Amino acid sequence: MKKIICGLFYLCLLSGCNQQAADATASSEAVSQPAHMPLAIDPALTTSVDQQLLALQKKLPQKHKQIMFNAAVRHNQTIYYSYTMLDSKRTQNNFNVAAAKKDLQQNCRQPLTRRMLLGGFNFVYVYTFQDHSQVSVLLSGKDCH
Repeated sequence: MKKIICGLFYLCLLSGCNQQAADATASSEAVSQPAHMPLAIDPALTTSVDQQLLALQKKLPQKHKQIMFNAAVRHNQTIYYSYTMLDSKRTQNNFNVAAAKKDLQQNCRQPLTRRMLLGGFNFVYVYTFQDHSQVSVLLSGKDCH
């Protein structure tokens, strides 16, 4: 569990560093905002996201076949979902990130999820394997085309 928390903290730091770099770039030159990113996240959407996450957190952990869904937390504009792979045969080396991302893109069909993604939120799915290695998969508004 400590590794999951450390991993989430590390991802939060990375997203913060990336945001600082983006802010510096935006302030030094006129950069147009991509169509999938709003200028600001709607406060009502943030409230809705927080309510959804609170309700979900009360139901965790949840076991689905050979995967344990451990946590769902929001840090700024990023929502982190933490999973543990219970099957020792599933490893970082045989985890197909491209296939996982394609599967996760199906979430764009869900109205609330689509609204969140197109509203400026990003999802990061963190998979922890039995050997404690981790893989993260990012889903953002640009993935909902």
